Amino acid sequence: MPDDFLIGIDLGGTKIAAAAFGIDGKQRGKVVRLPTMARMQPAVTLTNMKRVVKQAKLSAGVAGAPKAVGMGSSGPLDQKNRVLHDRDSLPNLVGFNIGKFSLEEFGAPLYLENDAACFALGEAIHGAGKSKEIVLGVTLGTGFGCGLTIGSKIYTGATNNAGEVAYCRVGGSDFDHACSGHGVVRQYRRNVESRPGEGLTAKEVGDLAEQGDPAALRAWETYGRNVGTAIATVCCVVDPTTVVLGGSISQRLSLFQDPLMESARGILPTTSRESFRLELSKLGAAAGLTGAAEYARQQVSD
Repeated sequence: MPDDFLIGIDLGGTKIAAAAFGIDGKQRGKVVRLPTMARMQPAVTLTNMKRVVKQAKLSAGVAGAPKAVGMGSSGPLDQKNRVLHDRDSLPNLVGFNIGKFSLEEFGAPLYLENDAACFALGEAIHGAGKSKEIVLGVTLGTGFGCGLTIGSKIYTGATNNAGEVAYCRVGGSDFDHACSGHGVVRQYRRNVESRPGEGLTAKEVGDLAEQGDPAALRAWETYGRNVGTAIATVCCVVDPTTVVLGGSISQRLSLFQDPLMESARGILPTTSRESFRLELSKLGAAAGLTGAAEYARQQVSD
C-alpha cells in the first residue's frame, strides 16, 4: 500500500529521536527529538516517546499505525521479548516490555536492536559504508559502541551479543571508560596539577586543546591511542571493509586521529595495515534511527 510506512526510533539516555520512513527505506519528513528524562518516572519518558512518534508522523504526512517500529537502544537488551535492561542510561525502564508498549500505543510490532548496531546498519545502507561488504560502526560518546554489518545486514552472533565489547580491557581500564567522553576528561585531570578539572566535559577539554592547552592536548593524544587500540583489536577479529566513526566525540577527530592511526597500525596485521581507513559518519545524529527503521524494514520484508 502506498501509505505504508515505518517508524525508526533512537532511544538514548539523553534524548529520544524518531522519524518516519517509507517501505522503500527513504526518510519521510524530519527527525523529531525530545529529552529522555531517564531519571524521572517511566511515564515521563514514555510520554515523550509517544510525542516524538506523533510529531514524526505529522511531519511525514502519514496517519494511522505504521507497518513496524524499529528501535535502537543501548544494551543489554532482551531482543526476543523486547525488554530493556540498561541500568546506566535508562534506569527508569529496566525490565520494561517496550514491545508490548509499541503494540498498544503505536499499533505495530517493534523490532529492537542495539543502538551501535543500528548506527552501523544506517551507515551501511545510506551513509559512509554504502556498498561496503563488511562495515564496523563505532560510536564515541557517553560510552564506546560497536556494531557490525555483513552484506548490509546486522551481524548479531550466536547469542545476539556481537559487538558488545564495552568491558574489554585497554589502557588500564575498559573500552567503555577509556574511549568515551569521560575517558578524555579523566586523562585531562591526570595531566593538570593546579586545576583538578572537576565538572569539565569532553567538549570543554576539546575547546582547551584547540586553544593550545598542553594538558588537554596530551589528554587527547592518550585518548587517541586508546581508541586506536580498541578499534584495531576489533578489526583483527572481524577484518572489516571499512570502519565508520560516529558519536559526539568523533566531531573532535582532528585532535586524536594521528595517535589513533599510529596505535591501530601498530596492532593490525601487515596485510591490512595500509588499507586501514576511518570514515566519519555521513548521517550524523540520524544514523541510529535510520538503521533502526532499516532493521524493521528487513524484518517485515523477509
